[in-house]
Amino acid sequence: MCGAAVVSKLGKKLYLLIFELTDKAGDRSVLREEHFAYVTGLETRGVLFAAGPFVDEAGVSQGGGMFVVRAASAEEAAEIARHEPYIRDGYRSFKVQAWRVSEGTFSVRFNFSDGTYKFD
Repeated sequence: MCGAAVVSKLGKKLYLLIFELTDKAGDRSVLREEHFAYVTGLETRGVLFAAGPFVDEAGVSQGGGMFVVRAASAEEAAEIARHEPYIRDGYRSFKVQAWRVSEGTFSVRFNFSDGTYKFD
């Protein structure tokens, strides 16, 4: 490979917390604010890389979702999941999956003048 640059992959290890609905009956909407406060706390502490619901083609939530978290181990990631209000109260189950980010890209553009941003 004459002239080709050798690129080292980042290989960042993260954990996926994959959430699915359980068959527990009841009004889970009472936990919505507590859920968002928990997610915001994870984000503020630098634990949360990304999070969001699973949606259909129209963008409507399907009840489950996923967190991508920074954790030292699968057990630490599971402990993060166990404290999530919907999990804690039995409305969702979870699975932990280790994930090594090897390829991809993203960019963020902030416009200070009008306070807008674009995330690609």
